[in-house]
Amino acid sequence: MQFQDEVVIEADAESTWELVSDPEVLVGAVPGAKEVTRVSDDEYEGTIERGIAGISVTLDGRVVMTELNAPSHLTAEASGEDSNTGSRLDADAEMTMTDEGDSTTIAYDIDIEFTGRLATVGSRLLKRMIRKDINTYWDNIKETADTDQTEAAAGE
Repeated sequence: MQFQDEVVIEADAESTWELVSDPEVLVGAVPGAKEVTRVSDDEYEGTIERGIAGISVTLDGRVVMTELNAPSHLTAEASGEDSNTGSRLDADAEMTMTDEGDSTTIAYDIDIEFTGRLATVGSRLLKRMIRKDINTYWDNIKETADTDQTEAAAGE
């Protein structure tokens, strides 16, 4: 399943980069994230719990940044497994950030593949839910950026 789009974050590229790479922000931004731990500068591990079409999954996984060019570009490989359902998620993602001064435009491209029990869920239903989760993630990042901007302005 392929997902491509652009989103605008109301923060400069450096601040936006910090948001999308901070494990504490990611726990709050990624739908279903229970924990995210930074293992190294380019690797994260975590757990996501989601219910999809009556199937409950707990994906234990990792994300490895295969290309990092802060604050403008990254590519990543992600994988997660749920041993109870025999489900697996594999994803490749690319994100390019363009600094617009007070805002950052992020173009992203994500390719996700499921195997196991999750793969039995209808692709239209699964794609709709993933699209919703991606939109929720970006809404949460935008909200965090807005909060950070408001707090910074109040501190001046």
